[in-house]
Amino acid sequence: MIGNTLIVYSTKTGINAEAAHAIADVFKTTYKMDVAVRDLKNGSPDITSFQNIIVGGGVKSTSVYGEAVDFLEKDFGDRSVAVYFCCEDEKNPKTKSTEDNTRKALAKNKSLKLIDVAAFGGCMITQGRPVMDELNMNRVRVWAIELGKKFNAQSQPLLYTVPFEKRFQFYTGQGKNTGIAASSTIEFAEKLRIVPIQSVTFHFQRQDFQSWFKNTIGDEELAKRIDQVNLWTRDDENLRKELSKTVQNRITELTESS
Repeated sequence: MIGNTLIVYSTKTGINAEAAHAIADVFKTTYKMDVAVRDLKNGSPDITSFQNIIVGGGVKSTSVYGEAVDFLEKDFGDRSVAVYFCCEDEKNPKTKSTEDNTRKALAKNKSLKLIDVAAFGGCMITQGRPVMDELNMNRVRVWAIELGKKFNAQSQPLLYTVPFEKRFQFYTGQGKNTGIAASSTIEFAEKLRIVPIQSVTFHFQRQDFQSWFKNTIGDEELAKRIDQVNLWTRDDENLRKELSKTVQNRITELTESS
């Protein structure tokens, strides 16, 4: 049931439908997943037979379409859930806009833990005619490829997404939060590439990485491997490279074993 995926969407202009079918095509061709695509205007589909759920919500002004918000009110159990938005925010929607839309979409289900969220740009209609069409299909396909990896990773317990309150939060010093956090080993690898080097050295010196992987993720093996990273690299970008390589190798190993 790992690859059994449901994609639902609400749309006024049709671009959410385009994005949904593009994601479905990536899943089918790249990961050989079984995918069903449903328009929420036809009602809320039964999710019983699906392990992965993707919800596409359009945005008008500052409001996420009601059908998507209502669907996200469901009890998804242990299913992996992701959300995407097609909104009037140019080809690369701003992070803050995406965060605002996520908060509104989850207003009726604050306990839902998302595996990923994305935004692709949108379409605006005035007097019945499109005056802007900024749907970034390349962004849609790239996200679908990365999301497919995350869905497949959920079959491996050590790659699960942890609850919000157990995320690893990157600091550059005491009380200096970067605002960057990771909820899984895969996300940790992604964020490790972009956090300030001061954050990498700060946590490495305190053995925070090892502690999180051992006590929160439950991956004692990865904690041991990080412990073995050459201490001479700790004040250099080489430390980031060594840590990234160590974590990525572990992800590959766990993914292949699953």
